[in-house]
Amino acid sequence: MKAFNKLSIRTQVLAIGAILLAVIPLISIMAFRHSSEVIVNQNTQYNMELVSNLKHRVSDNYAKISSIMINLGYDTTVQEFLAESDYLRTYELAQKVNSLMGVIKSTNPDIIDIIIVNAMGKHTSLTGKIRMAQGMVNEVSERDARVHYGGFIHDDPLLINDMFLFGMNLFASRDTYRYGEKIGFITIVLDTESIQSEIEKFPRLSGTSIYLRTNGELAFTNEGGFAPDLDEKQLGLYSNYGERAVIEKIDGKSYAIQSFALPEINGDITSAVPIGILIKELEGLKRTSYLMLIVMLALVTIPYSVLMMNILRPLGKLIAFMKRLKSGNLEVLHTKVELEGYAEIEVISTQFNTMLNRINDLTQQLLETTGDLYQADIERQRAELSFLQSQINPHFLSNTLDAIKGIAIVKGNQEIYQMTAALSRMLRYSIKGANEVRLEDELKIVSSYITIHQGRFPGRIQFEQYTSDELLGVLIPKMIIQPLVENAMTHGLEPHASGGKVVILAELHEDHHMEITVTDNGVGMEPERLTQLRGTLRSRDRNANEHIGIKNVNDRIRLHYGDNYGIEINSWLGSGTVVRVRLPLPPA
Repeated sequence: MKAFNKLSIRTQVLAIGAILLAVIPLISIMAFRHSSEVIVNQNTQYNMELVSNLKHRVSDNYAKISSIMINLGYDTTVQEFLAESDYLRTYELAQKVNSLMGVIKSTNPDIIDIIIVNAMGKHTSLTGKIRMAQGMVNEVSERDARVHYGGFIHDDPLLINDMFLFGMNLFASRDTYRYGEKIGFITIVLDTESIQSEIEKFPRLSGTSIYLRTNGELAFTNEGGFAPDLDEKQLGLYSNYGERAVIEKIDGKSYAIQSFALPEINGDITSAVPIGILIKELEGLKRTSYLMLIVMLALVTIPYSVLMMNILRPLGKLIAFMKRLKSGNLEVLHTKVELEGYAEIEVISTQFNTMLNRINDLTQQLLETTGDLYQADIERQRAELSFLQSQINPHFLSNTLDAIKGIAIVKGNQEIYQMTAALSRMLRYSIKGANEVRLEDELKIVSSYITIHQGRFPGRIQFEQYTSDELLGVLIPKMIIQPLVENAMTHGLEPHASGGKVVILAELHEDHHMEITVTDNGVGMEPERLTQLRGTLRSRDRNANEHIGIKNVNDRIRLHYGDNYGIEINSWLGSGTVVRVRLPLPPA
């Protein structure tokens, strides 16, 4: 085989042509045996395409009728008409309902009539054919809310055309004591001409006959000149054959019978094609097919297939190699692909291996560069976080020490002890090495901070805290609540003549995050100042020198958890300020 592959293309084509001559007789015999099956299958496929369009048309009509019934039946005006008991009011509503039905009919020419009947027998329709609806009302269960097919009706003396009936119970949808109760019935009469015209759009195979049945009754047929004489009993029998063509003898002649179900109208379509006509048309086609088969196979098919194999086989090997490379296995870059075949294939192999070597070199460079950039970014974020954590307002410590000295002079040691103990706890807490602490520990430090302020401003500062037990053990970044409380004290309560209250609330939300709210009833801030502060929180500028405490907390949270988390602030001048901190919950 290797020696054969090295031969010239011309030699290979000649050798394969000789083999082809021996295969042609076998192919001819097989083609002759299957020719009739091909014709029948073609006719079957054509009929399936035809019926597929018919079934699509029927399904569209059913979906359209269902939509119209639901939209019209549960329209406010129709609901009022069905529920109204006053005769004068009923008449007025009937006029409005008729207008609605007239609009629907004008946009849907296939609809012959729409009939609406309430539970007490009051009705309205476009043509007054109430008797068509009365039969369906008794057949449909009281609690059934589905659209039902009511059957097929032959030519009506007044309506002229054949018709399909569809009906549906209507239930009270308005918020009254009758809500959910059946209050009426809607019936739509559909013209069958739309389906008949759909059948007539398609050019039929010679002699093909189409039979449309519904509820066991023949509704339409377009029998050709060779049509078999089929009654409804025979059609019912053939409906069990299914879509696969079955050869059946009728009155001494063979027909290919197919049946297709139409569940929307409880019916089916049956097609009958005389086999004799198909065979007759096959004779000329068979001779032409034999000639074309010989020419095609001798000159194109097999030589072309062999040539393609000599090209596709190495290309298939190349594609398999590329899939391994695509899987992300970088070790493949260190190997080579070996392709055997024509000279062009070998050139592809050489160039591809050269490209692999280049990709391997570039990949190594990219990995090294990416690693360096990633490490530099980590170091930058660590530096930013350390910088933010180190920014502590020194004024608080100075003010606290001044207050301690004043209390020592005026009141004595008890207050000094309490404030000194609270300050000591805060200092120890601030120099802890851990970056994350339990929510319970953070709240204790906030309580110590409040104690100090209550000592500085006796009777002016109130403090409340509400936290569910399940959140006390959750880890959060250290020193993110105390700066917010400090901000509330400094900017909200201290300027207020009578002081005020600070409330801390920690709660769990359904989307797996927690929210900590710090609320004060202090002086609040003006809308312009609030807008400026919100802009500062959104900014990445590290040099902002106003409200540095609240901005540092927001920046630390965003660095730690991402931009989806952080601080939201609302304030009302003269009423107070609310600061919400959104934090993720750790996985369970």
